Amino acid sequence: MTIVERVERSPDFAPHERYYWRYQFLLGEQVLVPLMRSWGLFAPGIRVFEFGCGEAGVLGAFAHAGASWAVGADISDYRIDVGRRVAAACGLSLELERRDLLSEPIPPAWRAGFDLVLMRDVIEHLDDTEHALAVVEMLLARGGAMLVTFPPYLSPFGGHQHLLQTRLGSLPWVHLVPPRLFAWIVRQSKRPADQEEVRRLREIALTIGKFERALARSSSIEIVHKQLYLLRPVFRFKFGLPSLKLPRVLWRTPLAELLALEALYVLRPVAQRV
Repeated sequence: MTIVERVERSPDFAPHERYYWRYQFLLGEQVLVPLMRSWGLFAPGIRVFEFGCGEAGVLGAFAHAGASWAVGADISDYRIDVGRRVAAACGLSLELERRDLLSEPIPPAWRAGFDLVLMRDVIEHLDDTEHALAVVEMLLARGGAMLVTFPPYLSPFGGHQHLLQTRLGSLPWVHLVPPRLFAWIVRQSKRPADQEEVRRLREIALTIGKFERALARSSSIEIVHKQLYLLRPVFRFKFGLPSLKLPRVLWRTPLAELLALEALYVLRPVAQRV
C-alpha cells in the first residue's frame, strides 16, 4: 500500500484533510522532486525546509525521497496539526512548527541549515517580498537554493477570487475590475476572512515584474531557473489537466502577466555560489 493509499483509506482524517495533503504530496513526488533532481538541486541526504508548509504534503514527498532533515513552518496551528498527524500515520520523519518567520526569530538550529528551501504559493500573500526573500536566505546553507512559485496577480485567478466562493468569484480576471465594482463583488461573499485576504492580495498585487524588480533591488540573489506555466502542474492532481508551459517567446511580453497561471523560480544567493 502506498503512502497516498494509506492516507486515503484512513478514517482518522477528514475528507478535506486527505484532499489537501494528497495533492500536495503528489505534486511533490511527481513534479517537484523530479524537477529538483533534474536541476541537480535534490538528492538523498539533502536538508529541506518548507516555508508556509500547510499540511506538509510537499515536504513529505521530499522526506519520502530521502531528505535527511525535513522541516516545515506555517502560521496555521490547524494545518500544522494535520501535517503532524499524517506524517505520524505514514512514518514520515518531519519536523513541523507553527511559526511566523517574518515576525518571530529564526531558531538558531535553522540558520544556514538547509540545502533547499521551498516557498510554494506563499510569497504572493506576504506584504514585503524583499523581506521574505531575506528571511529565506538566512535559512540557506552555503550553496543552497530556494524554489519559489506563485500565481502572478494579473493572471486569470491571480487575485485568489475563488476564495470568495461566489459565482462572480469563479470568473477569470474579475479581480481586475475597477475598485468600486471589486469592493461590491468581495462583499457578496459570506466569508469575512476570505474577503479580507482577497482585498490584501489586491494591495500586494505580486506580478512577475514586481517580483523580479524585488530580486534586482536585493542584488544578493540571482535567478538560476525560471519557468512560466499556462496550466499549472498542480492542476494535474486537482482537475486531471496536463501542465502546459508558456512559450519562452512570450516571457518578456505583457501576455506573460495575463496568461501565466504560475511563475516558478529557483534562486540562489550570489555570495553562496559553490
